[in-house]
Amino acid sequence: LILILFLTLLEPVWTWSYEDEHQGRVVVALDASESMDTKDWHAPDAEKLHWGRAAGIIGDEPRFNAWQTSLDKGEEPDWVTEAEIADPVQRNRQAQVRKKSFQDLMEGVEKLSRWDLATRALITGPKPFLKSLEDQALTEMTIFGGDFSSINIDKLELELDAGRKSINQTLSDLSQPLEAALSGTSDGKLAGLIILSDGRNTTDTDSQEVLNRLRGMGVPIHTVLVGSDLRPRDLSVSHIDHPETIFQDDSSLVTTIVKTSGFDGEEVTVYLESIDEENIKPLEQTITASGEFGEVTFDLKDLELGRHRYRVRMDVAERETREDNNEREFSVSVVDDRAQALILEGEGRWEFRYLDNALVRDERVNVDHVLFEQPFMKVLQKPFFPMQLSDLNNEADAISPFAKYDVIFIGDVSPASLPVAQWKQLDQYVREEGGTIVFSAGKRFFPMAYRGTRADALLPITNLKEITLTGDSQKGPPQTRGFRLAITPDGEDLPMFRLDADPIANKKIWQELPGHLWGIVGEAKPGATVWATADEPGNRLGLESERENGLVVQRYVGTGQVVWIGIDSTWRWRFRSGDEFHHRFWGQLARWAVSFKATAGNKDVRLALRSAVIDQGESAFLQARWDERFLNQHPEIKPQALITSTNEEAPFSQKVDLKQQVGNPLVYEARASDLPAGEYRIQLIAEGVDWGVAPPEAALVVNKTSSPELQDVSSNRAFLEQLAAETGGKFLLLDQLNELPEEFAGLHDVTSIREEIPLWSHWVIMVLFCTIAMTEWVTRKLNGLP
Repeated sequence: LILILFLTLLEPVWTWSYEDEHQGRVVVALDASESMDTKDWHAPDAEKLHWGRAAGIIGDEPRFNAWQTSLDKGEEPDWVTEAEIADPVQRNRQAQVRKKSFQDLMEGVEKLSRWDLATRALITGPKPFLKSLEDQALTEMTIFGGDFSSINIDKLELELDAGRKSINQTLSDLSQPLEAALSGTSDGKLAGLIILSDGRNTTDTDSQEVLNRLRGMGVPIHTVLVGSDLRPRDLSVSHIDHPETIFQDDSSLVTTIVKTSGFDGEEVTVYLESIDEENIKPLEQTITASGEFGEVTFDLKDLELGRHRYRVRMDVAERETREDNNEREFSVSVVDDRAQALILEGEGRWEFRYLDNALVRDERVNVDHVLFEQPFMKVLQKPFFPMQLSDLNNEADAISPFAKYDVIFIGDVSPASLPVAQWKQLDQYVREEGGTIVFSAGKRFFPMAYRGTRADALLPITNLKEITLTGDSQKGPPQTRGFRLAITPDGEDLPMFRLDADPIANKKIWQELPGHLWGIVGEAKPGATVWATADEPGNRLGLESERENGLVVQRYVGTGQVVWIGIDSTWRWRFRSGDEFHHRFWGQLARWAVSFKATAGNKDVRLALRSAVIDQGESAFLQARWDERFLNQHPEIKPQALITSTNEEAPFSQKVDLKQQVGNPLVYEARASDLPAGEYRIQLIAEGVDWGVAPPEAALVVNKTSSPELQDVSSNRAFLEQLAAETGGKFLLLDQLNELPEEFAGLHDVTSIREEIPLWSHWVIMVLFCTIAMTEWVTRKLNGLP
């Protein structure tokens, strides 16, 4: 017992070490996007022979190896060698037979899609690739498109098609194999990634960014090209730029970008045809293909009132790679309306002069003006502009004197010119009549002279602060001084901020427009949307900065809205461009206000769509703007939007719940997704609400479009080669796939493990101590000892 106690006090520990060995983990990622359904009819025989051998259609006979070598060099194969048949006549006859048989084999290969070829290469043959790879590494299988799905290798043939249906095939995101590798369940260390794809990334993410993400894995990425690296013959409608709404008697330009890959030097005819009226002769233009893309512009004229559906298409050409991307549909609404605008201004400052000039010259805008402060020598019977609101001809039965206007522009007006009573009417115009007020900053009065008033409450910003740029740096020419507008993502979608149809060119225009030396910015109120901020020299723009420094801000108020423009110098945009940008901005703003006030609704609510025409796959954004009084009467309201198709032959119905917008209790929003192409009627419904004659309705058109996958079906060999080279992997053709398992031979993950057991506190020591003590005690008792 004493010895055990002594050993325990020494705290002995029993230790040993061993090595735990695991196979490396390899993830095989197969592209399952729509472009993988492409059949590369245009490919040369050399590539088809590679695919046929990879898919197990053509065996590994020596003569096929020789034919492959010749075809890869661009030479005619020696179908029958002299060693096989010495007689030239018989050799030539047999050569024709073999060549015919070879062409029949190639026709069989070209009927297989890229998906068919890739899956056969993975699972067919005497020893399938995946089985060979499993002998060398822990193998995981995944398929990817816009997302990814893991596949059980043991049930590969059953799960491939089912897994493909479960993912987004309309996109090909080459960063998804990385996500699959990171979410793997195997214990082994990731030893490599194998990507089988045509190499075409169709997401908005830049290819270099995708490359950087994959390179950051730190493991070799082996890429396998599926599809031909020869430019395919393919015609597709890539993009259509068209207005959603035009006024009657206006002409409308429709610009179409068509892809003409493989048709260099050939004439291609593009048609614009009406879907609803088959008796109207289609417009057509013929271009000579040069390069990848071509541009065609059509001019739509003399359209009748209503919605018109059109289709841009090209005839299917001989031996074209795909036939399902040659057309695209769109819609245009023609309205018989003019924007009714009112300008309220203090004095004839430059901003007023050019704004008035821009709107007066717009044939689709009726403009009234009130210039409160103007020189009047009484030479004429009355001033050139009305000097008070009572001079305007207003409707006698209107709720307010402003009811007939779609938009009111308020500039640098003195509080003395617009007393409290008229601000109450303006407040009523916005809240109850669904009007739009555009406030423009002024250096004399507005908005600084209206602090704490009803006008201040209407503004969409608070915590106002002035921007004044001075110093030598602000004394240069217009294009080098001042701050510019930084358009936010919310603003980029609006027509007044689209100065060019091309997003890149549009952004460049805003960056190059002359700057401004003065302005007023403020913090956006809850529920307000910032459309633009001041891009001051040295400032870092971000979401928090946008909210605190709103320069162009919009906010819904009741059933209407207000817009703040914190500069008084948009006229500077005319520098070296004349009317082009200045008139487009203000004209589109007036038209946008028309579409806002024309939204469906009544005195209690207005139902609006962010866009009445969307492409298939996009979500429809719905918004209901309630009157505050009405919501107070119905605090438990649960509004819904009922979406029904107007096509009786293809009935469709869907209900979506509208949820209260964060920070704005008067606005309820919803998104409707997965709507098939067609026209829809959207009704606002709410249990227990009496709408009167009928519930508010809006119309929605969902255009049928081809996915990005079908707009360019060519393989991107260069990207796959670069990816493999920069990650230490191999670039392979499909029939070289079986070379990869050997790359992982011996790549085992060995972990040295050291384990120890502290003997001094082990339960065995306690048992031994107790046993000896008990034995000693029993022995003493048996011998009569105390």
